[in-house]
Formats: sequence, structure tokens, C-alpha cells
Amino acid sequence: MNTPKTSKKTIIIIAAIIIISIVGYFYYMGGQTTSSSTLEVSKDTTDAQIAGQRVLGLLNQIRSLKIDTSLFKDPLYLTLIDYAVDVPPQEIGRPNPFAPIPGMPVVDPLKK
Repeated sequence: MNTPKTSKKTIIIIAAIIIISIVGYFYYMGGQTTSSSTLEVSKDTTDAQIAGQRVLGLLNQIRSLKIDTSLFKDPLYLTLIDYAVDVPPQEIGRPNPFAPIPGMPVVDPLKK
């Protein structure tokens, strides 16, 4: 007859242990999540700063380029001949290539 009281007591103790475990888990893990997300944000910011510095470095390199145009004044370059062939204008196709061709029978694939 004492079995129902003992089983109720056991269930209450197990439920209390589970609730305490869940509360403890969220308490300890919740604090770590906040600090790790802050670290990720600062890491992303650092990556963005590094990328920005690379871009600025490349822009400075491009601005400092000096192009030697003396090649275009060279007599050998001036003797080159252009052998390009003009392409004659071509006829333009139909405005809608998927439209039915006039004079052709139209077959409906859904009806048989």
C-alpha cells in the first residue's frame, strides 16, 4: 500500500532533477553563447579591415603604374598593316523564333 506514495515521491524527485538540470544547462551555456557571438563579430570586423587594406594597397599600385607609350611611335609598329575583314550586314531572323511558322499546320501535343 505504500507503493503509490513511494512512486509519486520518486517521480517528483526525478522531475525536480530534470528541471534543475535544464535550468543549469541554460544558465551556463547561455552565458558562453553571448561571449562567443561577440568574438565572431569582432573577427568578422577584423576580416573586413584586412580586406579593406588589401583593396587600398591594390588601388595604390594601380595609381602608381606608368605606361610606356613609346611603342606606338616605333617605326616597326607603324609599318603594321590591318588585315581585318569587314563583316557584311546579316538578315535578322524572326522576332519570335518559337512562334508557329505561317502556312504550317499546328499540332497540339496534348490532344491526340
